[in-house]
Amino acid sequence: MIQNASRTGKDIDLLAPEVSQLLDISPDPSLLAGNPDLEILAVNASMAELSGFTRDELLGLDLESLLPGIQQIRDNQTRYLELHSLQGQNLDLVNRRKQKIPVHIQAKTLGKNRRYSVYTFLTPSKSPASSSRDQESPFYQNLLALIEIFYQSTLEEALEIILQAGKEMLSAESLGIYKIDSNHPQLKAVILDNPSSFLPPTISTTDFFSYYKDCQFSPPYKPPLSPLMERAAQMGSSFVISAPLDDSNAISGLIVAMGPKNEPAPARNTSVATIKLLVAATEGVFNNFILKSNLNDRLTKTSLKKAIGDTINKYMPEGILYLGTDLLIQQVNPSAEQILGYAEQEIINRHIDDVIIGTDRLTPALQDALDNIPTHDLGQLEIHHRDGSVFPALIKTFPVSSPETNEVQGILIFVQDISKEEKVRIQTQQLERRALVGQMNAIFAHEIRNPINNITTGIQLLDKILPQDFKQRDVLKGINDDCDRLTHIVDTVLTFSKSQSYHRTPLDLPALIERILNRWVPRMTRTSVSHVLKVEPDLPLVPGDDRALGQVFNNLISNAVRAMEETGGGVLSVRMKKIQKESGAPGVQIDVLDTGPGIPPEVQERIFEPFFTTKPDGTGLGLSITKQIITMHEGTITLEPLPEGTSFQIILPVINQEESGE
Repeated sequence: MIQNASRTGKDIDLLAPEVSQLLDISPDPSLLAGNPDLEILAVNASMAELSGFTRDELLGLDLESLLPGIQQIRDNQTRYLELHSLQGQNLDLVNRRKQKIPVHIQAKTLGKNRRYSVYTFLTPSKSPASSSRDQESPFYQNLLALIEIFYQSTLEEALEIILQAGKEMLSAESLGIYKIDSNHPQLKAVILDNPSSFLPPTISTTDFFSYYKDCQFSPPYKPPLSPLMERAAQMGSSFVISAPLDDSNAISGLIVAMGPKNEPAPARNTSVATIKLLVAATEGVFNNFILKSNLNDRLTKTSLKKAIGDTINKYMPEGILYLGTDLLIQQVNPSAEQILGYAEQEIINRHIDDVIIGTDRLTPALQDALDNIPTHDLGQLEIHHRDGSVFPALIKTFPVSSPETNEVQGILIFVQDISKEEKVRIQTQQLERRALVGQMNAIFAHEIRNPINNITTGIQLLDKILPQDFKQRDVLKGINDDCDRLTHIVDTVLTFSKSQSYHRTPLDLPALIERILNRWVPRMTRTSVSHVLKVEPDLPLVPGDDRALGQVFNNLISNAVRAMEETGGGVLSVRMKKIQKESGAPGVQIDVLDTGPGIPPEVQERIFEPFFTTKPDGTGLGLSITKQIITMHEGTITLEPLPEGTSFQIILPVINQEESGE
């Protein structure tokens, strides 16, 4: 294929052999050069003879080396126009022996965007006037027109040029191009110029293989050798000529031309050479358009595959990293950026060990991938995010191989963050365990309450029948108090273990907490405890269950007041403000602070554990139930240690404007 640097992707390349055949038709030395680089792309035999170079030596040369000064002519607008006119330009040709030969040069631009030029060289023995007459001849013009067939946008346009140029070059009255019909045993006319209706629309394959599989030329005085020749003789045509189309060494069609009546027959050699040129041009056009169609189909399929791949790469929730065989990262998708915490430009050309950190199971899988062995599951791994946090992940590795050689070209790594799935799994296990505990507690409560009731009934009976001065009456009272405490513990355990369904409505949290504080005012007054309620203006509503959240804050206030009673009083502070949570969603933060003795560091991590308590009369379930209620409200509660005292921080979601109807 002829190459040219200025050619765009949509252009069709010229076929060098066909161009050389076209140039050979001209008796004058001629060559085809590209614009603007002036690279010689095709030459005829006369040009090789004039220059002393072989055709292969001329191809690829710079025309300036053959014609010093041709570039200056191109840069001079006036001389450039003269070069492309009948006037032409006179220059010296430097032949193989470095001799200068005076020549007269004329050029003609061809192709889309004038990307090529045909240069014709006339020696002093041929005058410019006679050269001009030759170039103005129909044969020469049709020869140049044939080069344009490779630049047509449709096959029909290209065949029409061949048809009209062939008629004039052969001096024919009718000309037709036939192709084998794949659906019927015949050749069907692809294009016809047939004013006398000499040529048939179809030719049977029997006649084709019997008479037309070889090139034939028959003037009327020859005995007819085929049905077309016989018909031509009957009509008085000057000649009939035909030549088969050869597609990859398999006959695929036929070109037939018939001469006019009462005209002398043309020269056989010239006619045969001309129709062979038309055959080459036609085969080149068919091959070009077949190639173009196949390329378009492949481009369409490739574009579709690329679009599918880009969509998968962009929207797939799994992180995808593509590595070269040197294990350097070449490409990552958006999910991988989000999962690992790196932007693509930060990790391109970095080794995979610098990005996926925290597991030694990846290296053997990558080695297997280099050996063309995929690893579909490395098991659950813990790898590090860019910020240092650890998260569970599933990793797969797959080799990317060349379809032709099966040689590994790279490695695809799929990373799936399963932290959410793992969290759901743990929560499910906890719920299952809690349900089991709830069932056991229900059985336990049923079995324990009956003996406690019997003991309580017995003590009440003894209290009535024993005399008032019975010395062990305080023992009976102690037993009765213990029974009441056991009953309270059983009720609290049931409350903690059974699943609660909360009816959440838009809740004015400051009003709720203020009501609870007011109920505690008498006791706080008696124990020298003061309180402060600080609420940020325009605090949004909270979706919550009034009774459940009331139990939470009553629990926290009760613990704070009792702690400060032990130190002779103090200050209870409740602060409320709007915040933005780590997820970006809005929320409300409530801080409950006291100036009591605080919680010892060694027990701070266990205060939310069920049945853990530091009080002799405590059940260890108050803060556990508090945390459970906050969690069920999609919130969080944390202990914030202070130098003196204790602070609990609660964060709850808020009602947005759409939900609240504002």
